[in-house]
Amino acid sequence: MFGVADITLEMLERDPYPIFSKLRDQEPVAFLPRLDMWLVTRWDDVVDVCEHPELFRSNTVPSWLRDCLGENMLTLDGAAHDRLANGMRPPFVSSTALPIVRDGLPALYDALIDQFPAGEEVELMAAYAEPLANLSLAAALGWTVDWHDLARWCRGVCTGIANFENDPDRAEVAAVAHRELADAIDAALARGELAIYLRHGFTRDEIVNNIRLMVSGGINEPRDGVALVMWVLLTEPAAMAAVRADRSVLRKVIEETFRWISPVGTATRQATSDVILGDVQIPEGALVAACLSAANRDPRRWQDPDTFLIDRREGSHLAFAIGEHRCLGEWLGRRQVQLGVERLLDRFVDFELTRPVELTGFEFRGPAALYVKAVGR
Repeated sequence: MFGVADITLEMLERDPYPIFSKLRDQEPVAFLPRLDMWLVTRWDDVVDVCEHPELFRSNTVPSWLRDCLGENMLTLDGAAHDRLANGMRPPFVSSTALPIVRDGLPALYDALIDQFPAGEEVELMAAYAEPLANLSLAAALGWTVDWHDLARWCRGVCTGIANFENDPDRAEVAAVAHRELADAIDAALARGELAIYLRHGFTRDEIVNNIRLMVSGGINEPRDGVALVMWVLLTEPAAMAAVRADRSVLRKVIEETFRWISPVGTATRQATSDVILGDVQIPEGALVAACLSAANRDPRRWQDPDTFLIDRREGSHLAFAIGEHRCLGEWLGRRQVQLGVERLLDRFVDFELTRPVELTGFEFRGPAALYVKAVGR
């Protein structure tokens, strides 16, 4: 057993769900001294934090997001946020991205599958899910960039975003990615790429900072989403059989996977004044982590929440957040995961897990590796 004062980032990154369960029952609005912030773990409270920017602002001080990315749409509220979000949205919505999803991404994904060693073990995170997510983002933006560099920068900035304990080594990793991403985006702008954002009248810094945000958010969720859905299908035989029999079931599997193992864990806010939340007073200026992944397993919202169930009827989850900062790229992200899994199922008649799978992460959660042997093309 542990007390709130004992909770560390290492414990949360190893497996936050038992900790969330205890907090929801005993201290749903809890101050964690090791992180110097409040964790909010019940569904209704998380929704309240995310939907009331007048009480819990995104423009926090300090801000890991701002430190790692620069001022961006997620570090702003109201009209300032809306201006950036509305202008940055077009590459990620169906009206613009559908031709890329329909005509461009399948060939990219098949080319990755073609490189799998025939009849041998393959690690799906490295060989498929990670390049898939990076190539998809570059295609959506019309950005000519080596996906390996993009993946390295993504890992770097995400190391900083999840640096809740202000580790200086993590901060330096993020700072290197911050600088290198700026140089790469500047080079793309000089080549005439990313011009859609220049046409919207954004400054150079606004473009650079928000594309850094797209790299951190637009790669992790589809990457981990593809791997998590494949892991679920390989460990839940009934789900795999249902999807094989009726491909439309895959959308249910994806949504339940995002609820059950949310790839993005929190939304960080700051109290604008002394606020009562769940009968607890949060002081003005306190940092608050609205735990999306905890809310997605709240038994007050979900029946048997720790169990993966395809045919849920309780409604939508919070994996893409809620309120004005709901994920800008959720349509494209969902399509990437669905198409990525579909291409694997279309190309192979069977898969076998060849090694145990370890899930890791608090802010960004997914398999550390996913080793499989694919049978039959």
